[in-house]
Amino acid sequence: MYFKVKGTRDLFEKESLIFEKIRKVFFQKLNSYNSIFIETPIFENYNLFYRTSGEESDIVNKEMYVFKDKSNRQLALRPEGTAPAVRAIIENKLYFKNKKFHYFGPMFRYERPQKGRFRQFYQAGAEFLGEKNVYLDFEIINLAFCFLKELKVDDFTLKINYLGTKEEKKAYINALKKYFQNYKNELSEISLKRLEKNPLRILDDKTEQEKDFVKKAPKIIDFLNQESISYFNDLKLLLNKFQIPFEKDYSLVRGLDYYDEIVFEFVSTSNALGAKSTIIGGGRYNNLFSNLNGPDISAIGFAVGVDRVLEIMKTNSELNFEKKVDYFVAVVNENEYDFLLKVVNELRNLKYNVEFNKKALNLKKLFENARNLNSEFIVFIEKNQTNSELTIKNLKTFDKHIITFNELKKIKGKNENN
Repeated sequence: MYFKVKGTRDLFEKESLIFEKIRKVFFQKLNSYNSIFIETPIFENYNLFYRTSGEESDIVNKEMYVFKDKSNRQLALRPEGTAPAVRAIIENKLYFKNKKFHYFGPMFRYERPQKGRFRQFYQAGAEFLGEKNVYLDFEIINLAFCFLKELKVDDFTLKINYLGTKEEKKAYINALKKYFQNYKNELSEISLKRLEKNPLRILDDKTEQEKDFVKKAPKIIDFLNQESISYFNDLKLLLNKFQIPFEKDYSLVRGLDYYDEIVFEFVSTSNALGAKSTIIGGGRYNNLFSNLNGPDISAIGFAVGVDRVLEIMKTNSELNFEKKVDYFVAVVNENEYDFLLKVVNELRNLKYNVEFNKKALNLKKLFENARNLNSEFIVFIEKNQTNSELTIKNLKTFDKHIITFNELKKIKGKNENN
């Protein structure tokens, strides 16, 4: 007998239904924002992530699955979705025609498995191309907010920060380097390496964040010029106008090196995850395209931790994720199959969930089968009916009516407006 590998999981029953719901709502939302779906390979050239995530990031240092193929090429299972999406947009010159993209798929990181965190996990993401614009930045945050609300995920805090322009960020990094020099004895070994190359990673380290001297480190707000402060204020004003609550968090830097200017996280406050965890994170990246030898394009995006959202939704008693059958077509006699299979096909063409018995049984047993499947209606032929007539009975209200096959064709499809 074989077992799943540590850090992976099988999705079935309630969890698979929630997963389908998350994916369906995500695609519906992104379609309404005029975005197109993009699919990239699950493995890429290792240097793609080394170059974009940052050599001092946890992803590069600890978490990537790296291997060499039979041609001795160094490859990596994708640990996140933005870099592959940007690579695909550049390689296929998609930026000429489209400005909004979304993806949904498995990612891989070698992390300690815990609630909502797996070594193979699912990420849904959106990448919107465009120069710095407060309305575009608002649009992407509003999209993430509305997505969670539609899933009835309400227990979260939106945290935002502004990392400044390239020059402001550089001045801030220099100030952090100078500040942390005074606390070298209290930094971890990996943070000492980060100190020289990118001290922002110290602020993002979950262990270092708890230390008092890290909490008292310089804040980016003190390095922003008036133009940047005004821009950040304009975004906050828009969020307030549309009643999207948020907190300013000047320590928020995100875990990837390519972010600058606006960054944000939706942090869960639900007990379902056992601790505060980021369920959506994102921000603006103005240099990622050019860093990958592409055109000088700015963009903003986010990624959803699908597994974490799923864990939260599992605990919501208001949500019903039982698999339901709309129509159970009951075959009592073998000679009814030809006609009733046409009925099954017609109802399925109308997008209804339909089941039928593969072996003829008595009607009492078939009613029992229909109820076990939680079917709303049962369809059958009564003894006195012609071959073109059907009885449809509502198993909740017990209402019954008789229709012909031609009348069945006129039934409105599932989800059609009444």
